[in-house]
Amino acid sequence: MHDDTLLAVIYRGRPATLTELATLSHLSADAARSAVDSLREQGLLGGEGDQLIYTDPAFWAAQAVSRRAAELRSSSREALSALEQIVVELPEMLRHWSVGETSADAVPVFTRHGRHASEDLWFDTVRQDGGTLYAVLPEVDRFLTTSLERAERFGRALAAKDAVRVIMPTWAADDSAAILRMQHFRAAGAEFRLLDAPWSWFWVDGDYLAVPLKWGEGRPTSVIGVRSEPLAGMAREYFEGLWRQARPAEISENATWVPLLKLMRQGITLDTASRQVGINPRTGRRRMADAMAHYGVSTLFALGVAWGSDTTPRQT
Repeated sequence: MHDDTLLAVIYRGRPATLTELATLSHLSADAARSAVDSLREQGLLGGEGDQLIYTDPAFWAAQAVSRRAAELRSSSREALSALEQIVVELPEMLRHWSVGETSADAVPVFTRHGRHASEDLWFDTVRQDGGTLYAVLPEVDRFLTTSLERAERFGRALAAKDAVRVIMPTWAADDSAAILRMQHFRAAGAEFRLLDAPWSWFWVDGDYLAVPLKWGEGRPTSVIGVRSEPLAGMAREYFEGLWRQARPAEISENATWVPLLKLMRQGITLDTASRQVGINPRTGRRRMADAMAHYGVSTLFALGVAWGSDTTPRQT
C-alpha cells in the first residue's frame, strides 16, 4: 500500500497499534511495519514499536518548514517550490484528518460547500475587527458577478482589517469589471498584485488557513479551513514568496487617501477621518504614509501643503 494511502487510513481510522493498522489496511504485519517506518522517517507518524502516535498536519508542516528555514528565507524560486510542495500536500492530509477528528485533536478543521464556500468560511471563522488577510484568487469571474449587497458586506469587513493583500491573475488588469471591483475594495484598504498563473486558490487570516479540498482549484465550491498558527505561518511564507514575484496592479492610488485628506483639511483627526470613511485607523495611517511617500514629505502638515498645491486649479 502506498504511503499516502496508508496515511489516509491512519488519519481516518486512528488505529492505536500496528496490529490494528494491519487489520484495518489489509496489510501483512511486515508490510504494515515497513510502511509505518517510512512514515515515521518522514515525520508523518510518531510512536515506537507497536504503538502509533499521530502527527497532526500542523506539526508536520511546521517541522518541514523549520528544517528548511534558511533556504526559505533566501526567497529563491527553488525555495518557493519546496514550500509549495508542502502546501500542495496539505488539502488531502487535512481532508483525511477531518474524517477521524476527535475533540483532543490539536488542529480544528472546518469545511464549507457551495458557490460562496470560500467567503462563507471566512465570515464564519475569522475575526472581523482587525488582523491581516492574504488571499490568492486565480479565477475572479465569480467575484465580479456577486450581488451588490454581498460586495458591500465584504467591503465593510475588509475595511476593518489591518491589512489586506490579494494576488489576482494578470488578465484582471485588462478587464474593466475587475478593475472596478479592485478600485472598490482598494478604497477599503486592500492591496492588489498580479501574477501570470496563480496555481491555486487559498487564503490565510491570522491563525486560520483555507484551501480547496482539491489543491489547484481556482474557484472552489468545497473548501477546508484549519486553525493552526504553524500552518498559517507556513502559508504566509508561501504567499510572501508569490507576492514578491507578482507586480503591483496599476490602479489609481490617489483615491485611497483623498477622502481622508479632505476630511482632515476640515480639522478632523486622522483616526476620526478614518472611521468616517469606514476604515480601520491603522489602515488610515498606512494610507497617509503612502501619501507622504508619494509627495516626498515627512509630516502631515507638509503633506497637506503638497496635496493642496497639487489639487489647487492653476490660473492661466
